[in-house]
Amino acid sequence: DLPVTDIVMPGMDGIALALKASREHPDMAILLMTGYAAERQRTHNLEELIHRVVAKPFTLRQICDAVDDVLAHRTVN
Repeated sequence: DLPVTDIVMPGMDGIALALKASREHPDMAILLMTGYAAERQRTHNLEELIHRVVAKPFTLRQICDAVDDVLAHRTVN
């Protein structure tokens, strides 16, 4: 499983969701997306938890490559 979620959402943001998911599933990789540079900066201290942040707008190829990279990295580890 690979959750793919935006950082900015109503209610629980993507970082809070990633923290909750990692507590319940410590081996789960997480891919976030954002259109805000400031939000991307918030993820720098969470590199062990959040495996990739994709900047919006992105192409289908870019998101597919990001998913492939994260899943390949998790398989190796």
